[in-house]
Amino acid sequence: MNKEQEIQAAIVVFPDAIGFASPELNNAVKIACEQLNKFVDYLQTLDPELERHEATVLGGAILQGLPMLFKDNPEIIAGIKADCQKIRENRP
Repeated sequence: MNKEQEIQAAIVVFPDAIGFASPELNNAVKIACEQLNKFVDYLQTLDPELERHEATVLGGAILQGLPMLFKDNPEIIAGIKADCQKIRENRP
């Protein structure tokens, strides 16, 4: 990777700002995108007539609604908090 590619890889464009990403954040975004793609694949199995961009928008809408589903389920919240703690404990 040349210097320009390294700089571009370190820049993240958000709707309202430009930020700089660490290699760890870049890797996390890559993993999240891979998982979103798998979820969109799943949504298309539920309705094969959905076009890819439509299934992706639906996936985003489902992600946006998850906090509302979680707030009424203390077991899910406890599980998420336990996962957060495990992640923190595995920091180098």
